[in-house]
Amino acid sequence: MAECLLNNVDNSSSKLTLLDRYEKINTAYFSSPNDQILASAPFANLLDVGIKTLNQQVFESLRFASELGHKKAIVIGAIPFDTSKNSSLRLSTQFDCETIFKNEKRSPLGDKTEFKYDIKAVPSSHEFMESVDNALYRFSQNELDKVVLSRTLEINSNEPIDVSRVLKRLKTVNPSGYTFAVPANQYQDKNNEKTLVGASPELLIKKVGNKIIANPLAGSEAKQDSLADDKRITEQLMNSKKDRYEHELVIKSIVQALKPLCKTLTVPKQPSIIGTQTMWHLSTTIEGELKSSDTSSLEVALAMHPTPAIGGYPTESALKAIDKLESYDRNLFTGMVGWSDSTGDGEWVVTIRCAEIDNHKATLYAGAGIVEGSIPKKELAETGAKFNTMLNALGLDIKGQDIE
Repeated sequence: MAECLLNNVDNSSSKLTLLDRYEKINTAYFSSPNDQILASAPFANLLDVGIKTLNQQVFESLRFASELGHKKAIVIGAIPFDTSKNSSLRLSTQFDCETIFKNEKRSPLGDKTEFKYDIKAVPSSHEFMESVDNALYRFSQNELDKVVLSRTLEINSNEPIDVSRVLKRLKTVNPSGYTFAVPANQYQDKNNEKTLVGASPELLIKKVGNKIIANPLAGSEAKQDSLADDKRITEQLMNSKKDRYEHELVIKSIVQALKPLCKTLTVPKQPSIIGTQTMWHLSTTIEGELKSSDTSSLEVALAMHPTPAIGGYPTESALKAIDKLESYDRNLFTGMVGWSDSTGDGEWVVTIRCAEIDNHKATLYAGAGIVEGSIPKKELAETGAKFNTMLNALGLDIKGQDIE
């Protein structure tokens, strides 16, 4: 993160890391594999009078902060799946950044939670598989090539859920991911203390100067219990015609979005495999050089969103199918979360492997890419496996695959 260099944080003199200093109400946290950023109150709302686009709001808000004498300012937070809806972004002039050391050790937080809870799948497993069947029918009618369908788990506990503890668990077991905990409500809604927390493996865009990098993921398998089974499943994933097709649709769309903005673009011919705590994914790292360093990270991110990794292909047909087939509002899920500074540098990740936590309630989200050849039961199992990132972070002794 470019701001880390500007802030010149001395890790050796601080007893508490930025992660340790996180407080639900007064802070926003975002980390990459190498750096972490913590923004603290007071926050300001984005300027919106006479400003038509979100990118303009962010630019004008940062410019105004600079005019007021704040040489260092960032916008941090989350943007919903449907970008026509209000975002949960905040302007901060009080933030710190620090490098994460690879050998940094964290104390274990225990494997199981102490609170009692009930859990409900929305939609139900049966309803989700019916929606997959419906999507397959649409493919047969040549309505679209891919659609991402999702579902939720609603968890209600008998005591408030400790967001800080959940965040620390996520960072501890997902060191190579992008971990976040940001307010999930509009700035004006002071009565809503909902927090978006998660550990996304998918980098939508990172920009430093005129250099950009994106790491789209599409095509997934759950991690296995043994090295031999993991080797078998990753080979199967790499050679899967269905998963490779799904991945190629995503790469094709992202390249189309980035080309008009870039002087150069480097795209590997073949995907690779990356792993998280619970999943394996097909992954492609795309690097480019922007035509203008004035193009902000958010402008690039919005040009790409929604990628087929979280929407589908063709985009408009997929969005219409999602609207018909999903029984709930995704809100911030499959949107983007991250930060941008006054130079336009920043990082934005796809909002997956996440939950919205509101006092006693947690809503977990997971989706799967549906293409021709998808099997409803297998897609259900994939979403179940993806829930495990947040179930583990909550300390619940249950697997997503076992929840009906």
